[in-house]
Amino acid sequence: MPKHFQAKEKEMIYDRLIEEGKKSWGLYGIKRTNIDEICNAVGISKGSFYSFFHSKELFFMEIREKSEQEIKELLMEVTFNHQGSSKERFIAALSEVFQEVRRHPWLISLMKNRGEYEQLLRKLPQERVEKHIAEDQEDIEKLMMHLGLEAEDVNIKTVAVAIRGLFFLLLHEQELGKEHIESVINLLVEGLAERLFGRV
Repeated sequence: MPKHFQAKEKEMIYDRLIEEGKKSWGLYGIKRTNIDEICNAVGISKGSFYSFFHSKELFFMEIREKSEQEIKELLMEVTFNHQGSSKERFIAALSEVFQEVRRHPWLISLMKNRGEYEQLLRKLPQERVEKHIAEDQEDIEKLMMHLGLEAEDVNIKTVAVAIRGLFFLLLHEQELGKEHIESVINLLVEGLAERLFGRV
């Protein structure tokens, strides 16, 4: 029987579960992550875990969505607060997000193990997956509009895929050379920014 937690305690346990889940995802991937070990690290029973998340798959989707939300907030924060033209703010925001992704091995694991991630998506309710995809599209549109680009000016889906493609270069850090990866990404971000905003 899962223990009943007070609201503050529940919030703290939720945050700990998310953090432990990220660690485990980065070290072992989705399949080899052991929920029992996560529960032991947090100090709760497995029954209590399932009162927070109804399945392992929903747990991982929550980690992804929560972390992506934090990254999107960082992206918007830099975009709003950085001084300069739309082009300069776009470059600064993407550069900051790139550094943030590099600090989280589980995000690299997510990109690396596409088959594992696709298997996870298959086990999730279809409406949850569709909602996630739609929100991603809306967030990219909001960013582009804030920077002065309208949907008729640029294909938003193409921009979203281009941005995602840049981050896939992190999977090849060894082959490209750790000493070169940052300057390569910066060069490509600047090229994308020039394509979107011109030479201003």
